[in-house]
Amino acid sequence: MSRKLLKSVSVLGLILLLLSQITMANVADVLGEVTEGATEVYFNSPVAMAKDSSGNIYVADMSNHRIVKMNSNGTVLQKFGTLGSAPGQFDTPFGVSIDNNGNILVADTANYRIQKFDANWNYITSWGSFGNGNGQFGLPREIGIDSQNRYHVCDEFHDRIQVFDENGAFLYQYGTRGTAQGQFRLPQGIAIKQSTAGDRVYICDTFNNRVQVLDVNGNFIEQIGTGTAGDSDYQFLYPRGVNLDDNGDVYIADTFNHKIKKYDANHQYQYSTTIGLVKLEPIFPCQVLPLGDGKFIVSDTGNSQLLKFSGYSTYATLVDNFGKLRSNDGVFSGATGVAVDDEGYAYVTDTANHRVQKFDSSGNLVDKWGGNGGDGGPMSYGIYYWQFTVPKQICYDKYYDNLVIADTGNSRIQVFSKNGTWLSNFGYGHLTLPVGVCTTSDGCTYVADTGGNRIVKFSPLGIYADSWGTEGMQDGQFRQPFFIASDSQDNIYVTDRANSRIQKFDKHGNFITKWGTNGGVPNVDPLDNWGFGDGDLFLPIGITIDDNDYVYVTDSSNNRVQKFTSDGVFVEKWGIFSGSSGNFFSPQGIACGANGEVYVADGLLNRVIKFIK
Repeated sequence: MSRKLLKSVSVLGLILLLLSQITMANVADVLGEVTEGATEVYFNSPVAMAKDSSGNIYVADMSNHRIVKMNSNGTVLQKFGTLGSAPGQFDTPFGVSIDNNGNILVADTANYRIQKFDANWNYITSWGSFGNGNGQFGLPREIGIDSQNRYHVCDEFHDRIQVFDENGAFLYQYGTRGTAQGQFRLPQGIAIKQSTAGDRVYICDTFNNRVQVLDVNGNFIEQIGTGTAGDSDYQFLYPRGVNLDDNGDVYIADTFNHKIKKYDANHQYQYSTTIGLVKLEPIFPCQVLPLGDGKFIVSDTGNSQLLKFSGYSTYATLVDNFGKLRSNDGVFSGATGVAVDDEGYAYVTDTANHRVQKFDSSGNLVDKWGGNGGDGGPMSYGIYYWQFTVPKQICYDKYYDNLVIADTGNSRIQVFSKNGTWLSNFGYGHLTLPVGVCTTSDGCTYVADTGGNRIVKFSPLGIYADSWGTEGMQDGQFRQPFFIASDSQDNIYVTDRANSRIQKFDKHGNFITKWGTNGGVPNVDPLDNWGFGDGDLFLPIGITIDDNDYVYVTDSSNNRVQKFTSDGVFVEKWGIFSGSSGNFFSPQGIACGANGEVYVADGLLNRVIKFIK
């Protein structure tokens, strides 16, 4: 995308942001909130971390809209900040850093600004606003400090690094969209190695699957990683965090490979933290903070915990966890799918807790099931019929009056009664990481087989019946089909995620229509198919259809819900990127109730919002 086009898109985004301030649906209830004591902490999607000269740790507790200060043993010393836009308040803060004078910098992301405090949390100043000009941000993420105490800020959505002086005055920027040396595609993490021989800036060039090493003016020096997606000594899959210890060793959070990779000061590979299926942690490591003596802490956004490791020459072992597990009754760790039955009960797939939770229409928890008796936690996954491994979409089957669940990690579909009694499972040998599931009026089940980039149909008895689709961008092809829904005529609607569109088929798999960004015509690079306008989509996930055949889509990376007719004509939208009431950060599953209510599962804010008109 050219800078000129990027500018026009950013201006359009600003206009739409301003027009979207009025939420088009009223919040009736919020599920998933947690209460904690003064000395305990329930992290909610922790991201960046920093360390002060005394060894204390600062954590950007993003979805709790605060910074948590603790010592290296995990004892909570202070919690600072609440949701809001006043000085000292935050909205989904992504970054925290300590400058050379001990001042605290916070990337107050959804407020599109940087806030600066002294070591005692006295407010000093702030700067920034939404936009693509100098000193404005598309999404301010992490902050690096160089030896001259200048602040290098990852402006992720504008594919650049902006540099500011101690007072927040803009100095210069470097980086543009692209794959060449010194260019970025959604840079997320940053660390600076201060040196009298010349500072070195390490940047997680996330969507280019590499870490680039630059000088402080943005001139390319070298890179770690081949730049091709994978999982080997020098391959990454969407790395988000990078940091260095006092010896110059480099630690990289290889987020979608679920591990930390360590390199020596010469960038030679040393080891990876490996997890397999023994603990399923860290699910999504976001940043890593070296503590010295080989020890380091990882912010595990997926499990909403901090993990402490002891590293050696060729391996590292997990030695401690900081933060209480988000496995309490009625609390979520990865709220993903939601369904509503004919009595008004809502069912939520609590993905990182490997369970389903059931709520009445007033938001009270009435049941739960899954491994560990439904009590959740990272160890509650499993392969037995009462267990799940990262369940995704859940569907209420009107034909049988039961619940059908995409048990994604086990590559199968499971069926339960409304009171949590296991009834059956199927799909073995036919499915590879199924994410979406829906049923039709004749009792058949349709599955978005994400790993196979196809739709698979099963008979009412769970017997394989048919399939359609291959990987691609043509009509009837998919790139990551996610959630799926059916209308009153048994037509099938699929969120074709990486193609940023919805595809509609009849129940036999015949293509009917499509819509989304560019009319549903995709681009090889999803980032070049990013639309903000009404009816545009960017990496959509959830979909549901109400009794009048209106289609609701969670436009996940645009952080909003859009409503369409069954032919894809835009009707309305609501939500912006914010943790405030009625807004979202990565909305996932969506479901409609019989009385017009709409439930939206917000994956990174770990809550489910109930809307009424």
